[in-house]
Amino acid sequence: MVQLIYWIWYSIGAVLLLTIGVPDALSFSNGMFLILYALCAVDLIFSNDEKNQLSDQSVSWWKKPRFWVMAVVIWTGGMGVEWVGVHTGWPFGSYHYSYLFGPHLFAVPFTLGFAWIAVVGNSALLSGGGAGWKSKGIRAIKTGAWALMMDLVLDPVAHHREFWSWEAVGGFYGVPRTNFVSWFVMGGLLSLFIPPIPNDPVVQRKAKVLYQLFILLFGLLAVQAGLYGSAMIAALGILLAEGRHQYAVRKQVSAF
Repeated sequence: MVQLIYWIWYSIGAVLLLTIGVPDALSFSNGMFLILYALCAVDLIFSNDEKNQLSDQSVSWWKKPRFWVMAVVIWTGGMGVEWVGVHTGWPFGSYHYSYLFGPHLFAVPFTLGFAWIAVVGNSALLSGGGAGWKSKGIRAIKTGAWALMMDLVLDPVAHHREFWSWEAVGGFYGVPRTNFVSWFVMGGLLSLFIPPIPNDPVVQRKAKVLYQLFILLFGLLAVQAGLYGSAMIAALGILLAEGRHQYAVRKQVSAF
């Protein structure tokens, strides 16, 4: 159900953003989009629990302790680094948020914690694996890279549309380079708290599409804004996600 709700929300939001913009009366939908994106990623991460005959199928993933541990750690970690960033300028750079994503907690929209769950969760789904510390370490590097690619598209568009504003000049379309390094590091670190990713072609395909259509939307917004570097990175990200998925599918088929 959460997948269906997300895609309906995404479709309406994409049409509005690419045409007339989101009306003030629907401004709450911006923050709600981040929450639904996070729930969609989490639903995919825990989707195999309900298929596993050894698990208690009567218990939904949102009732499981490991879900709450993951969600609380990533939400708190994401919000914590945002709080530090807004008030000190470290590690991302000097910036401030508008109220387009909802009420603030110490100058940071509370929905930003869900954005971190969404981005890290979706990036970890693309990275796969995660059983054992060695595998988690490799996955962390991959997750950081996918999160970085997403932010190279997202942040310049968000800055242009004044979702949040950077106070320094230069960088990549006004976004400091330290921000992108920090996204890579934080994405990788927070992914360590995500459980093993389902080795399921259906789940992996849905995760790929989730990532691709998110950066497609912001890639199109980048084209509208004349941010052609971000648009090209979006196109590259879509192709890389597709290539990664096709490689994983072929590898699974050859294993049988």
